[in-house]
This record gives sequence, C-alpha cells and structure tokens, in this order.
Amino acid sequence: MKGITRKILLSGGILLCTPVAGRVLDFHSDIRLAANGEVTVTERITAQTEQGAYTLVRDLPEGAKVVDVIRNGHPVTHVIEGGRLRVGGPVPAGRYFYQLTYRSPRAVRFMGGLDELRWTVKGSGLAVERLTAEVTLPARVPPRDIRADSSVREHQSFVRDGRAAFRILRPLSAQEGMVISVRFPKDVVTAPTFGQRTRWLAADNSGLLLVLAGLGLTTWVLLHLRKLSNSGPGP
Repeated sequence: MKGITRKILLSGGILLCTPVAGRVLDFHSDIRLAANGEVTVTERITAQTEQGAYTLVRDLPEGAKVVDVIRNGHPVTHVIEGGRLRVGGPVPAGRYFYQLTYRSPRAVRFMGGLDELRWTVKGSGLAVERLTAEVTLPARVPPRDIRADSSVREHQSFVRDGRAAFRILRPLSAQEGMVISVRFPKDVVTAPTFGQRTRWLAADNSGLLLVLAGLGLTTWVLLHLRKLSNSGPGP
C-alpha cells in the first residue's frame, strides 16, 4: 500500500512526552467508532523511566472528553490544560502501566466514495519500541470493503469483519509519528446534518464570531451616530 504522505492532521492523541529520560516499551491504541461518528479511544501504555522523576503528558484532539485515567491499576489524578492531559505527579524511576480513555467527536471524513477515519496514533515527543492499534467499526463490514493504511511504511495491517488492526515492524523514534487510515462504505457512520455542521462551525469559531459581532455592533453605532449628526437640529 502507498504510505500516507499528506500532513498529519490533529485528529488523534498527538504528543507523548516526558520532561526527563524515559521510554515507551509498549503502546496499544484501541479505537472504537460509533454510528454517530464519535470515537472512544483507550490507550494502554507501558513506560519505563530511566532516571529521576517521570510525568506522562498527552495532547488530546480538539473537543475530546477524558473518561478515566489509570496508572498501575488505580485511578490517578490528572489535569487538562489547553487540551494537554498531564497524568498525576512525578513518580520515581521504574516501570508503569497507564490506561487512558477519552472520547472525541467528528473523527470521520465523509467523502464521495468511501468514508474515512484518519487518526494520529502517535505524534512526536518520545520513542516507542512496540506500537499496535485496532479500529472497530460500528457495523460488521466485510473485509473486502475495508481499506487500511499507515504513514509508517514498515507496518502490517490486518482487516476482518468490521475491524482493522495495525502494528509497526520497527521502533519509532521521538521525531516519528504514525497516522492510520481506515476507509469503509457509506452509511456505516451517519453523516452529520446541515444543522449539526452549522453548530460545529459556530463552536469551533466562537471567538471569531464574537469579534465579528462586536465589529458589526460598532459599525452600526457609528453609522447611526453619523446619521443623527447629518440630520442636524430640526427647523
């Protein structure tokens, strides 16, 4: 398959990084697509700290909602700052197992032929030794109707009824990302209505809309004052 050469989209968990020496031994992303286009992602990460303290940081896609954050089998405190998830406080050197679950809307691209889920499994930030991902569609789509691809050339992909799985064949450096693409027939996911698209557009551009509204109000006031000034006092 041809690799994905287009620019990595901000549609998945982008960044995995630490402020000190550490490495990810194993990273698995379980991506479940709902019929309404919402994606529920569960990431299972095994990390090894080399020295000092360690804090796991993930950049979440726009609009994502965190469901739970677990470290070594127990819920752990977390903070979200500007779309960046910071898990707990620093921990000593050692091996840790993290499980992060979050939901993200509007992950599907509705195109003329097949629809597509394009997801950034790994962005830049930290090297990963083993990486796997599995996408589950909301219906049992025959394997012949599913197209799976990855931006990492050295990978394997497998398709079966309603599922597509990926694994890398070599470690990924801190600078390398991985974007996966799963294409499937129309009507597996319901396309948003015009009203939904309008609400999403308004939500995504709320700041701009407020500025435009302010400019419109200011222009109206100035024009009204000019009209009053030009009319002058009555006879």
